[in-house]
Amino acid sequence: MKSTNILIMFSLITAISVFPSCNNDPPGEQRPQAIRDTISEYRQQIAHLNREISRMERQLTDMGERVPARAATKIRVEKIQTRDFDHFFTINGSVEAVLDATISPEINGQMETVSVSRGDRVSAGQVVARLSTSVIESNIEEVRTSLEMAETVYERQKRLWEQGIGSEMQYLEARNRYRSLQKSLATLESQLGLANLRAPFSGIVDDIFVKEGELAMPGSPVMHVINLDNLYINTDVSERYLPMVNADDSVILRFPVYPDYEYYVPIHRLGNVINPDNRSFRLQLRISNPGQMLKPNMVATLGIRTFSVEDAIVIPSVLIRQDVQGYYVFVAYENADGNYYVEQNYIERGPESEGKTIIESGLDPGDLLVTEGHNRVGQGDLVQLADQ
Repeated sequence: MKSTNILIMFSLITAISVFPSCNNDPPGEQRPQAIRDTISEYRQQIAHLNREISRMERQLTDMGERVPARAATKIRVEKIQTRDFDHFFTINGSVEAVLDATISPEINGQMETVSVSRGDRVSAGQVVARLSTSVIESNIEEVRTSLEMAETVYERQKRLWEQGIGSEMQYLEARNRYRSLQKSLATLESQLGLANLRAPFSGIVDDIFVKEGELAMPGSPVMHVINLDNLYINTDVSERYLPMVNADDSVILRFPVYPDYEYYVPIHRLGNVINPDNRSFRLQLRISNPGQMLKPNMVATLGIRTFSVEDAIVIPSVLIRQDVQGYYVFVAYENADGNYYVEQNYIERGPESEGKTIIESGLDPGDLLVTEGHNRVGQGDLVQLADQ
């Protein structure tokens, strides 16, 4: 009889507690934050009632009364083991292509032809544009004509000089003019070759700045060519981290636009000079880019290790909850009947990094940490392990 009265009493309490509270706003006009607050309040009430029910069920059991079985909440647990813990700090970086060039002419001239378009792939040494060479070709033809005459005069003066006829000055003047014209011809032919603009490496034509018919000058950009097969990741690290970063370390590389991209990458280079403007030093990674999914100037995030701890109790930070007494997690225990229930274990938190937290006290190796379902249970609740 006593058991029946208690159960009836709790049925009434439960019905009253979970009945929606009055709200002046019509249901369709409630604000999202008000709805969220109400849901949070209801969850707290449910957790409180579950704890009270569990406590009173244990009292009934101690009195020798039979308690109707309740459906146990299904959870997943993980046996706590010690592991190594690495602490990282996160810093942003940017992407840079290892091979990136702006093509400019070495001589003045009018752009005669542009033989590629934006987005075209080019090979190293391929001609991508050509300057007008009509003036140079005309000069070459004139010099060749003069060179033929100078060669004839030189050969004749040389034979006469060898026969002891004529003056040495005539021979030397003919030789010097012949050699001078040879050099002039070589210079003009070299300039003719400079009229062809070639790709410095294999890559993609990213942009073209000069149109056919426009004037191009040395130093003025004509075309941008880039190779995306290999990239640098550059970042500036505060000098206060200098003692913690070593050239042989690896960092965690991520990209916000690709949530699944996460790799440990060795440091390629550390700067040897502190930038006086922001008191930082340069850290650089070098990576391959299969599929060319990464682009220059993309934002990257780098997780840089600052210290390591061996044989620590480390748990996911998301499992840690807080109340007025402090931080706690749920741990599953087996009772005398072979059933499982959960308890709040209050803990002392240590350093946190990459979503993991060191637990200084409150947990021991071998404890069954609740990893799934921890938001649906309360102190003393009966539970069922998902793998049982």
